[in-house]
Amino acid sequence: MIVTYVRSSSYNNYDYCQMQYFITYALGHQSISGKKAQLGTIVHKVMECLGSCKKKLQEGKKTGLSITDDGIGDIEFSNRTLHTKKFVKELLDRSYEYYTKNCTHGYTAADMKFCKKCVDDALEYNDGQFDPRNRNVVASEPQFDIPIEEDWAKYKYKMPNGEVVEGQLAIKGTIDLVTEVEDGVIEVVDWKTGRRLNWATGEQKTYEKLLEDPQLLLYNYAICKLFPEYKQAIMTIYYIRDGGPFSMCFDKSDQEKFLGMLEKRFKQIKHNEFPKPISQRRSHFKCTKLCHFYKNNWPGTNISMCEHVEEHLKAFGHDDTVERCTRDGFEIGYYEAPG
Repeated sequence: MIVTYVRSSSYNNYDYCQMQYFITYALGHQSISGKKAQLGTIVHKVMECLGSCKKKLQEGKKTGLSITDDGIGDIEFSNRTLHTKKFVKELLDRSYEYYTKNCTHGYTAADMKFCKKCVDDALEYNDGQFDPRNRNVVASEPQFDIPIEEDWAKYKYKMPNGEVVEGQLAIKGTIDLVTEVEDGVIEVVDWKTGRRLNWATGEQKTYEKLLEDPQLLLYNYAICKLFPEYKQAIMTIYYIRDGGPFSMCFDKSDQEKFLGMLEKRFKQIKHNEFPKPISQRRSHFKCTKLCHFYKNNWPGTNISMCEHVEEHLKAFGHDDTVERCTRDGFEIGYYEAPG
């Protein structure tokens, strides 16, 4: 398979289902977010805006404060209003309206209640320990695109149309919140509204497993490159509904550990020309209940997108499948935040 970048979601998706990875990241087809994921996005937007407002406040201006969010638009505030429940409610209302108004899912009052509880729980934990408004914000939702300057990370592919694509593997993504704890110490906070599970294995993520978590190690590596002035990084993954915050301190040896994991995953994907589905018969609940590519047919056929791609791979091989099954307009290396 062709792979030019890795982000935490793609790294984990390959473990979850190779075929889903292939259709998403190599062929460029996008699945529709589930309702729970959409509710999580609503909560994230509130936290992002609070972080952005606090960052603006830190610049020293006392009046006429405002930010412009790419989703919900202009947000005006003051030092006083920023710290009120009314302001949080207004952000939640606007975020909820923005993400639900044109969505195919049906929403009820219970969904808004769910979002409100997640926001309240995140902000009120331990007297507001993880409330962005109580933090020294370095960046809210920073995106990164960092090439891996290692010999093994070089790639060169000949595309089905004859074009040659070459470059250096990159890691890409978006981090929820970056704060300064004290001089030389930075902390990343990543909010999770879902369960504390490894969805590929079904196992619960314990503290010990989180120390080996690819997303946290990837973020740690990215932070060290983005903010080299900080000598120590704390990674906090906050499961709002399933265990609260888990904080880990990483050092330089963890950067090397991540590069080793990344090299292995890069080579696994690059050399895999026949990705496998979770279940050959598509009988697994992850296929029947969760996968957009199994629940929806390939256009103009009566079989699922997943089965159509697999049949094409069997009949014509990897290169022809990439040429004929890639989404119109998709380009290798395309990335859409967050991720």
